[in-house]
Amino acid sequence: MTWYFSDLARYKSEREGLETLALHNDWLIPRGWRIADGLHLVLDADIHVGERVFPIFLSYPDMFPFSPPSVFPRGDNTRWSMHQFSAGELCLEYGPDNWTPEMTGAQVMESAHRLLWAENPTEGEPAIVPSRHMDTLGQRLRGTYTRLLVTRELAAYFATVPADVALTGNLLMCYHTKSSTYLLNNVTAPSELAWTITGVPKPLVDEARDRSVVIFRIEKEAVLPSTENLATFKAACAGMGFTPDDSFVIILRGTETYFYVLWEKEQTAGLRTVVPAQAFHARLDTAHDGLKGKSVALIGCGSLGSKVGTTLARGGVGRFFFADDDILFPDNFVRHDLDWRDVGSHKADALARRVRLVNPATVTEILRARLGGQESSTSAETLMNLIGDCDLIFDATANPDILNLTSAIAAMRKKPVVWAEVFGGGIGGLIARCRPGVEPSPQHMRRAIENWFEEQNATPVRSRRGYETGEQAPLIADDADVSAIAAHAARLAIDVLIGREPSLFPHSVYAIGLGVGSVFDQPFKTFPIEVGAPPQAEAAAELWPEESGAEAARLIELLKVRADEASPAVKDS
Repeated sequence: MTWYFSDLARYKSEREGLETLALHNDWLIPRGWRIADGLHLVLDADIHVGERVFPIFLSYPDMFPFSPPSVFPRGDNTRWSMHQFSAGELCLEYGPDNWTPEMTGAQVMESAHRLLWAENPTEGEPAIVPSRHMDTLGQRLRGTYTRLLVTRELAAYFATVPADVALTGNLLMCYHTKSSTYLLNNVTAPSELAWTITGVPKPLVDEARDRSVVIFRIEKEAVLPSTENLATFKAACAGMGFTPDDSFVIILRGTETYFYVLWEKEQTAGLRTVVPAQAFHARLDTAHDGLKGKSVALIGCGSLGSKVGTTLARGGVGRFFFADDDILFPDNFVRHDLDWRDVGSHKADALARRVRLVNPATVTEILRARLGGQESSTSAETLMNLIGDCDLIFDATANPDILNLTSAIAAMRKKPVVWAEVFGGGIGGLIARCRPGVEPSPQHMRRAIENWFEEQNATPVRSRRGYETGEQAPLIADDADVSAIAAHAARLAIDVLIGREPSLFPHSVYAIGLGVGSVFDQPFKTFPIEVGAPPQAEAAAELWPEESGAEAARLIELLKVRADEASPAVKDS
């Protein structure tokens, strides 16, 4: 039911308020009420300013009184005011940002009269009516299609470009349905002013369309070339000292950038939108700076792994090693961080592309192999060495067999491990970390976790072989369930990588509830799980000195043989 039927008293109050306003002010002449399209209540009226009559209509919105009425010209398409939206509506003192329900249509009508009177006085010069708001960049760009994006890096380069030197560069065109955005990728000529942007990801450079552009700086006082037609524009450019043979031109004047698109077929030259460089504001604390030098081995690039990898890249992790042999299928999109653009690709390849698009500074290595799978021994050894070279091992497979292998690698190379899993039914999940010498081995920790759930008589439904491998039906969980556990796990991983002391997480294992089931009697209930201290290391086997010497001598002989085979010309000294 419309507001005027559901609140007849308010309707009566609005009608009488406007009638009283007209009774006491001869500038307002009501012309009658009507119901317009969409059942909007409308008052037609004339506003008199001196000898001029402004025919208007006051339209009440469906959400009145929680949204303000609007004033539009009635049957007049000319522009009346500097404070007028593109559809004709007058921009008045009251709008959605400052309207309150006790305000009235009569106040809106008075505001319209004040605006029109100030800008069309019967005597003296028109007044400049201050705006009650400032347009955002997004509002100003809503009606634009072709845009040049200026990054902070590009703005710094433009500041170094001298006047009267024509530069040749390359634009990357990122096409979208509602906009086409251009990025300056590089400047190739003249060679002494050559420049290449570093903040644009390589996958974007590979995929975007290339367009040639000429760049020219003019003096600060110089007049911009006319865009009346293409011939006029080119003639003006020639007078400045350069010839735009390509379809795109960037002109620099002072600190301003102007972007032109030339169309030979239509013989037109148009000035297009420039999106200015963002002001810098830190979005991460300084502790994250150290992540640039850290590396993460991510085992499993499925739903959980893809979200963790993307989050860590956003956090600033500098290098990743991805290990996964699985293919991305359409059904994965229910909860995977990737989408149709990578369907049919190996998940590891697609995730590497994804994190480089998120963080261009990230370096990625990939092995399309499954840890513990049916791979050659050489491939398995290569995989294990690559994993052991990283600063952190993240197991996102939810596979206990793989956790055993990552645990062995971590123990041998003294590297921390973080793992996570999502419980069936979307009731929650588990996150855990193992730091060398601080927590027990992952095998001991997993046994403690299993015992804890058994003691509660509430073992959750869990994957035993990895729910992304096709070896069994996937567990039931939606994207929000996986994302919640992935976010917690990523925070735990970042804490380990930064090496905070003390850690933000006083416990090494957390069971995190998202619904009701297992140990969780309500959503968002969290249980820390105690896993104990690391066991005492067993004493290493020792040899008598004579035995040690003999075994070392045998190895040295083998190394000598290897050296001779590699370099036959080198003789034993």
